[in-house]
Amino acid sequence: MADSKGHTPSRDALDVAVPAARARVRARPVAARSITRTTLSEQTYETLKERILDKTLPAGAKLNIDALSRELAVSSSPIREALARLEGERLVVSEVYSGCSVAPEPTAGYLHSLLDCRMVLEGHCAQIGAPRKNPKVLQVLRDAYEEMAAIPRIGTKYREYRRFVHADARFHQTIIDSAGNEVISGVYEGLSAIIMQSRLYRDRRGGSSRAHEVLDEHRRILAAFEAGDGLRAAAMLRDHLEGGRRRLLTAPTQADRG
Repeated sequence: MADSKGHTPSRDALDVAVPAARARVRARPVAARSITRTTLSEQTYETLKERILDKTLPAGAKLNIDALSRELAVSSSPIREALARLEGERLVVSEVYSGCSVAPEPTAGYLHSLLDCRMVLEGHCAQIGAPRKNPKVLQVLRDAYEEMAAIPRIGTKYREYRRFVHADARFHQTIIDSAGNEVISGVYEGLSAIIMQSRLYRDRRGGSSRAHEVLDEHRRILAAFEAGDGLRAAAMLRDHLEGGRRRLLTAPTQADRG
């Protein structure tokens, strides 16, 4: 194809011009509007999640979209998006005629069963994954551990402990993924919202002393992975989850009290 002066561009010129044109299309302002919308939705989600987990919005509280929209000074769209995400995380329940409300807290019996399930899945994957000594797996485990270690105090409010909890979740999902079993990884990922709920809802008055205990347990698991010792990694993981059982279930929840 010739230009206005009758010149035909070379192949090299086309190779440069076409990607540049595509880049200009991708740089149009539409993308910026999309990012702003996502940020607003994310802020709304975090605000509601914080209120639920800190029990400013107690279990069973009704979540009226119009009222929340006025209170947070946002349209109904980010409210609906946030509630949909929270429902996926089992922090909100939705009923046809009743609308949305804060989900009930998990009972102690439910959390015992959840920990039993995690022991089976994570122990199995650790025994397979640790001997592989996959450099990428080891690096993610180290990064997650270092992020937890950099947090001086877990705290009792969502804003204080969410970074620790998210790093902890990444550490455990990596152990699951280290086995290379897509089915188990998918099943565990499907449990992530329930596991997160169990981490976030329970009594956290143990403070920093519990943080040090949790860090020591993670350090021993990491050391076993670095040594490529599958049996020890599985054993250290089970010890950690038993410690989690003890920490999580030291105080009754509202659901346990009836």
